[in-house]
Amino acid sequence: MDFKPNYPIYLQVADFICEKLLKNEWRNGDKLPALKDLAVTTSVNPNTVIKALGFLVDHNILNTQRGVGYFMTDNARAITLELKRKQFIDEVLPDVFSSMDLLGLGLYDLTKIYEERRPASVKAPAGSAT
Repeated sequence: MDFKPNYPIYLQVADFICEKLLKNEWRNGDKLPALKDLAVTTSVNPNTVIKALGFLVDHNILNTQRGVGYFMTDNARAITLELKRKQFIDEVLPDVFSSMDLLGLGLYDLTKIYEERRPASVKAPAGSAT
């Protein structure tokens, strides 16, 4: 993992798990890899992984089965989408809007740039609404 400065590592581990879910690499109900495997994969101390897992349990993204492990909840993807969208709106967009204002960019400019950068596989067919 590439760590971001000034952002708690346990939240970066939680983000890593959420990203796996949002990319459909892990699905609702799936069992997570063992704690030690997650620690090795993310290159962090197992205690940090435990803190990240606790955060996700607190947000109903994961549940635990004693002696078995951690599992994605049945609605983990929907909860994750809601949580990450709120985080994006509250934490990322204000800086984007400030930069847009400073640079004189409007919604039209942003939409055009966004459409140019989207991979062809996710672009809407001609004539359809995006």
